Amino acid sequence: MARTSSDTIEVLREHWNARAARFDTEAEHGLRSEEQRQAWLVLLAPIAGPAPKRILDVGCGTGFLAMRFAELGHTVTGVDFAPNMLDTASEHAREAGLSIEYRVDDAMHLSEPEQSYDVVIARHVIWTMPDPRKAVASWLRVLRHGGRLAIVEGKWADNTALARAHASPVRRAMNALVETPLSAAARIRGKKSETLQARKYRRIQAQLPFSGGPPRDALTELLSESGVRNVEATPLMDARYWGEEPRFDRYIVVGER
Repeated sequence: MARTSSDTIEVLREHWNARAARFDTEAEHGLRSEEQRQAWLVLLAPIAGPAPKRILDVGCGTGFLAMRFAELGHTVTGVDFAPNMLDTASEHAREAGLSIEYRVDDAMHLSEPEQSYDVVIARHVIWTMPDPRKAVASWLRVLRHGGRLAIVEGKWADNTALARAHASPVRRAMNALVETPLSAAARIRGKKSETLQARKYRRIQAQLPFSGGPPRDALTELLSESGVRNVEATPLMDARYWGEEPRFDRYIVVGER
């Protein structure tokens, strides 16, 4: 993908801010049962090793993984570029009596110092990145030598055809004809058009390199090419992780800097 514009970032930020209120109601994001919580604790414990370690949850959303690592006794920081997500995450941490640092940051350009963390983890994040390779480089930069990078992902759709349609000159021209008057009308009313926002987001989403989720082999290859050592992918098809039977391939990829 070409260099990400500030307009693109704002469209993406608005989309995820708007989703914050209902994010935890979705099975793949929220906590549904004690059985689910225990399943994730068992999965994550060996990734971090004995506590306390410094953990960075990139694109933490409402704090699902950050809370699990905090429950395991680790020192946890969660970053996200959507402030509404962080507000919900902070509320969850307060309710659970957990001390977690949350702050706004850009997953592709982390502001953290080099080699600050023992573990960097991202769940359902890399597929949203306009430049996944740049994101991985940023994550590795803040990871200590010998530290572990873990990415939870899945492959739920193939948006190749949709991306081609949105990228065609004819489609871009049609979108411009529709969006220009809509944008003007929205400014006149003093508010943004939700329909226009949704259309813009769908077009950007369709053009993301990993739109629809990264295939397992593609993600492991990207990590290996980025210098991650001992890369291993493990299926996460047990219903206990999600509160329901997985409808598509889910997995975690773990490697070392």
